[in-house]
Amino acid sequence: MMTNKKILMIHEVTEKLFNLPLENYILTFDDGLYSQYYHFKHFESIDTEKIFFVSSNIICDGNQSNNFLTCSESHKKAFLGNKEDYMTLEQVKELMSKPNVSIGGHSHDHKNLINFVSLYEKITYIENDTKSMIEWFKINLNLKPTKFCFPYNNDYNGLYKSLLKKYGFTDFYGSERTPIETLLHI
Repeated sequence: MMTNKKILMIHEVTEKLFNLPLENYILTFDDGLYSQYYHFKHFESIDTEKIFFVSSNIICDGNQSNNFLTCSESHKKAFLGNKEDYMTLEQVKELMSKPNVSIGGHSHDHKNLINFVSLYEKITYIENDTKSMIEWFKINLNLKPTKFCFPYNNDYNGLYKSLLKKYGFTDFYGSERTPIETLLHI
């Protein structure tokens, strides 16, 4: 899709977003938070591309919470095994079936590579994580994703992008996107 629209980065969805001029942007939703699915009806009628980036190993497989914590708080819980703040597989599939919606990869485990000491460790991790993510997408969504959002918006000076290209990824998203908070002036 060729467009001159700016790209918005959305994590938490709150009612504050519903009256913004979102039709002027491509909407990207990071992390597969349940609040994004729960409030999708407010975005569904907006005639613009919507991309949901999910981490394939952070999918809710039980009851979901309606507390709608921040992304950071949700990550902390998920990394301890509680994924109640994220979408279920069925919800991701439902979004896939909607017009103007696509699903992209956001890694398998959503680790921050900042603490990896060597380049070898980073490369090994990215390749293993990417293979796990691609396999999950194939088995669970029958999808080979081509869009990818860097975890924590960090491409590590082109390392992530160069490694992912060999797996067929063509569209990459990170910190070049406009955070939704800038439209809210907070």
